[in-house]
Amino acid sequence: MILTSVCLVLLFLSINPKSFAQNALNDVGFNGQFFISYEYDRTQETNINEFSIKRGYITFRKHLKDRLEVRFTQDVTIDQQGDGAGDIELRLKYALANYSFNDIGPFTSINVEAGVVHRPWIAFEQDINDYRAQNSMMLDQTDIISSADFGLQFSAGIGEKLERESARGLNSNPARYGSFAIGIYNGGGYASLEQNSNKVVEGRLTLRPFPDQLAGLQLSLFGAHGKGNLSESPDFSMAGSALSFESSRLNVMLQGAHSFGDSAGNYIVPNTNDPYNLRGWSIFTEADPFRSPIHFTFRYDNLYNQDLNQVAHRQWIGGIAYVMENRSKLIFDVSRQENEFLNESSEFTRFEIVAEIRF
Repeated sequence: MILTSVCLVLLFLSINPKSFAQNALNDVGFNGQFFISYEYDRTQETNINEFSIKRGYITFRKHLKDRLEVRFTQDVTIDQQGDGAGDIELRLKYALANYSFNDIGPFTSINVEAGVVHRPWIAFEQDINDYRAQNSMMLDQTDIISSADFGLQFSAGIGEKLERESARGLNSNPARYGSFAIGIYNGGGYASLEQNSNKVVEGRLTLRPFPDQLAGLQLSLFGAHGKGNLSESPDFSMAGSALSFESSRLNVMLQGAHSFGDSAGNYIVPNTNDPYNLRGWSIFTEADPFRSPIHFTFRYDNLYNQDLNQVAHRQWIGGIAYVMENRSKLIFDVSRQENEFLNESSEFTRFEIVAEIRF
């Protein structure tokens, strides 16, 4: 035992700390994305204004082998509730190992992720709606599904990659005929503890009907099935469809979804825990009409509770953005949000300036 300890000490002393650190950090990719904002909220009772860090992401990537990559993305946000309200929190958005496979038949860019991984629909939607700085996507914002979760995901493209000219302006998977993703997850999202032993399955299928004539046009079907993240395990099932278009000057996402309950377990009938019947739709547009850094955006969300015959969530956002070459942005937007759930309701109008910094 003493001999072993002496050997370990001698081994440690023989390591050059500088070269060891350089080797450890060699080929580690690093990038960041921060949303810094000034917000002025106007409600019927009060007016509130504040400077804030809406979100921040710091990502590290490292290739361990030719096909094996690890990724860690830290999520910086401000705690909004509990004893720590107002504190700046640091948590993991992604902590995954990604293995890339050779193409198999028509399937290309085949990847398997394990750990804290992407969820199929929100990951695809954010390829088209690049304005997370304004707000999270509708189904994520309303807790129907999450953008990331603990689990396992399989994804691939359908067909070879589009020619470079056809793929110009595309941010989603550039496979000729579309793409798909499917996975199994805890269900509550990356920021929630698992409250039961059930898992949620979520999938997406996206098809590109006119790859030569209109490469940016895609049709998507998506859905999720499992239990809400409560100890009572309420039922949850969601299905949706979407029409999207991508180009260097115009991006559009139109989607609709029908859900019984939600992955967080919020939309349930008190006492019985039966899921509410929800229908929602959303549209997002980004336009560059003048071939300049000035872009215009508009988004509208509507989530309707059919059992209670009331709007559960309604929101519109209109904005003007100065977009830089690396997609950093300076955004001015105006939004209106209304929420109604059981005996609780809220509504406010927001005037906002957001600096989205990417590096």
